[in-house]
Amino acid sequence: MRTLTEILERHDIAVADELLADLVVPIISGAQPQGDVLILPRGPLTAAELAACTRVPCEGIAVVVGEATGNTHMLDADGTVLFARRTGGVLLGVVEVDPDAVAYLIHTDEHGANGIGPGTYALHGKREQADEIRRVAD
Repeated sequence: MRTLTEILERHDIAVADELLADLVVPIISGAQPQGDVLILPRGPLTAAELAACTRVPCEGIAVVVGEATGNTHMLDADGTVLFARRTGGVLLGVVEVDPDAVAYLIHTDEHGANGIGPGTYALHGKREQADEIRRVAD
């Protein structure tokens, strides 16, 4: 397990709250929120989803880029983690974390990092009801 500082330093991101800098980020295999992103366990990837996946590179993958604030929700990996982006709805993408790997969903400002254990997950954005159901813009 890594501390928040260790995870963020890999991407040249400063810890927003020094009181949190040395906290160990827990690895969770269940449902977990991070701001306007919800991480939910799901069944195995389909063949089509697997074909659409890319391996998360060492520089990470931006899952959500904050239009108003510039803060990004970024997927990072220790080991083999696959990601397939979805567009056009509240489903942001699917993630598969190998049995010997850990994924981290990093928020570049106030939400810190979430540790994601081995398994398959769906990343959902927050939604709102206006004239239509739509994803909330960050």
